[in-house]
Amino acid sequence: MNIVQVSDKILDAINTFMEYLMGILFLTLVCITFQEVLRRYLFNDPTHWASEACRFLLIWMTFTGACIVTRLVTHLTMGFTIHRFVNKSTSQIIKVCISAIAAVSMILLTYYSGKVTLLAGYRAAPMTGIPMYYPWAALPINGAIMSIYMIAETFKHIFEKETEVTS
Repeated sequence: MNIVQVSDKILDAINTFMEYLMGILFLTLVCITFQEVLRRYLFNDPTHWASEACRFLLIWMTFTGACIVTRLVTHLTMGFTIHRFVNKSTSQIIKVCISAIAAVSMILLTYYSGKVTLLAGYRAAPMTGIPMYYPWAALPINGAIMSIYMIAETFKHIFEKETEVTS
């Protein structure tokens, strides 16, 4: 078993955790929305925190979902143009460059979103009163995971044989 296969198993385990986290976030969002609808329309007693909590859950769901599709390589790509117009060795070089550029972009995104979160996250949310660190942490945390995924994808393209690369 080589390093690419070992790292794939570890990253697949992380992605499985992210999928479970996404399910928990979604279930929580549904429960909060359901109870809010019941309280608002049946009991005429809406909560003040439900819309803000749902907004924060949606932020986390967005970036967790981005993590999942990054690992599964199911995000929108234009891979058909590579295979149609260039040979396999040039296609391999293009894949390595794209993965490396995406990895660098994710690293920069993680770094600067972390700085913004640390600088301005001390403010409290108006309705729930929780520090904004919690909702804003979605981007640096998931960005770090996406960075790891893209670095692994780059190494996979570099070290695997040309016929083994599927993405």
